[in-house]
Amino acid sequence: MPVTIDRFVEDRRSRWSRLAALVGTARGNVSRLRPDDVLELGHLYRATTGDLAIARRDYARDAVTERLNDLVAAAHALVYSEAPTSGRRLRRYFASELPATVRANLRFTLVAFGFVLVPALFTYASGLVAPELAASALSEETRRSLVGRQPGSEIPVDFRALAGPVIIVNNVRVAAVAFAGGMTAGALTAYVLIENGAMLGTIFAVLQHEGVAGNLLTFILGHGFLELSAIFLSAGAGLQIAWALLRPGERSRGDSLRLAGAQAARTLLLTVIVLFVAGIIEAFVSPTSLPFEAKLAVGLVTGTLLWGYIALGGRRLIPREQLPSRQ
Repeated sequence: MPVTIDRFVEDRRSRWSRLAALVGTARGNVSRLRPDDVLELGHLYRATTGDLAIARRDYARDAVTERLNDLVAAAHALVYSEAPTSGRRLRRYFASELPATVRANLRFTLVAFGFVLVPALFTYASGLVAPELAASALSEETRRSLVGRQPGSEIPVDFRALAGPVIIVNNVRVAAVAFAGGMTAGALTAYVLIENGAMLGTIFAVLQHEGVAGNLLTFILGHGFLELSAIFLSAGAGLQIAWALLRPGERSRGDSLRLAGAQAARTLLLTVIVLFVAGIIEAFVSPTSLPFEAKLAVGLVTGTLLWGYIALGGRRLIPREQLPSRQ
């Protein structure tokens, strides 16, 4: 019969605190530790990995398991670190560490998705019931522009090369704000998501009332899967920082933020890469006269590649007990 969670924590608190202290002292580079500290780091890492396995089995829903998972993830990155310029290190980082980190924090991504989905559905339904109210939320110029759009004419051919970088920069800016909003205890992140979700639902309601919602849907199909996924991921990373700020657990707030920040930064890196690809598609595929089915295929293929990478990346490269994830 498992011991109580309080007893479990009390018996192991000292070694967890010591491991967190060593990770903080190393600051991502094991060479900053003394030789004796390096040996101690290895011993504590192995012991704490075993503690995490027990916690996942007996206390999977307790916050202690979540915090312990973060500590083991940070220690893992330190113990298995290599020279920054190592090609092997870079391959491991992108093939396993990056997707594993994103998987470990998908709960925050799902919360970010909810912050967009709920207001989008609400404003869309409200706009269908009261179309005049939905239309009043848009300027007359914006409404006419959206209603008058035809597939293939959204961005003139001569301007697409210039539009691509502008689109990428704008999307990265939104993602960065959603990410940085974590330092406001998540308030700014939630506001950005809710506002964008509400506007998305309103726009579709207005266009649905005018009978041209399919034109906008056709435009966003090619890049929308990647673009929205990237926004959810970056906002989820911001919410992860907010959680560390509000619920530091047994660690100091500073240590908790450092550990969460290291993982969230990995997610933000993936977000920037995804937004770059989405911006290229939005500039050179979405505004073309390709049929609905072709744009849908582009969106589904790119979206499947992204989430396949997140779901499967590195699962065979690192033993399950060492993965920085929560099962």
